[in-house]
Amino acid sequence: MRGPLSKITSSTAFPKDDELAQAVIQRIEVDGEDYTAPPTYGDHELTCKRLVRRLDWQLKNSGITVEELIKSYPGEVKALLLLKSYERSKSKKESVSLRDRLIAMGFKLIQSGVWILPPTKTLAGLDSQESLKLWFRQEMSKQVGKQVDYVFPFVALVDLKKTVSERRGIRKMPVARTLFAVLSLEEVVPYSHLYATMKSRGLSAKDIVLSGDVPFLASAFADGGDLEGIHLHDLEVGQNLRRLTGAASIDLEGLANLGPDTIAKALDGVVAHPKDFAQRLIVEAQYWMRFLGGTVPS
Repeated sequence: MRGPLSKITSSTAFPKDDELAQAVIQRIEVDGEDYTAPPTYGDHELTCKRLVRRLDWQLKNSGITVEELIKSYPGEVKALLLLKSYERSKSKKESVSLRDRLIAMGFKLIQSGVWILPPTKTLAGLDSQESLKLWFRQEMSKQVGKQVDYVFPFVALVDLKKTVSERRGIRKMPVARTLFAVLSLEEVVPYSHLYATMKSRGLSAKDIVLSGDVPFLASAFADGGDLEGIHLHDLEVGQNLRRLTGAASIDLEGLANLGPDTIAKALDGVVAHPKDFAQRLIVEAQYWMRFLGGTVPS
């Protein structure tokens, strides 16, 4: 093999983390985003958000928990928590229900009547009773109209770092959910902290690119069906590659230098057209090898 990774990683020309992050953002398309935008962003949080979206598969398999993120975040992690015990419309023409309004605002149902607004959607400045009352009137009461009667026993701003949940001996069911179970990783802390946590687990953009992570490389070109197959059989594909090559592991350099027939055999039964997929995977691996300053077969 040519262009060993040891030379790449020790090179003074190796791209900085932010340069590599921008390259990943530009290389991998994400639905709903303008990926023709310039490769530089002044907003660090936006950069981290876009990067995490492209590393979504690695994040889902990282083992990071909501509780871990909340505990490790240096500041408070505030969320709105409320209980709705009664709702009735006095007019059959009333079209907006409180439930509809809560969902539209981003609230998530924990269990019957108990809702939480994720920290990333909770506005700052709601620390007093007066500010909470004003918020409720503007965001809830005025939105559903005067024809709706309701009772909210409490509306509270809580710091999730001071909140715990307990459960034992209950199988997965909606009624048994905790507030930590209904929140996603992206909803509890800023993206910059989420990405920093990923980096601490060896899941930075640099780590993932150098490892030759097949789901990451495939996400730049694969359609939904093939990408789902790669996600479902990621470990199997890796085992097949090691068996076919006799190598202890296959990293970015390994993929960039393998022949399409070998990779196609490892992908047999996983994607619709293994040989075509293998050729595109090699192209993607070689792209990153060149980007990192390595060499690839001519």
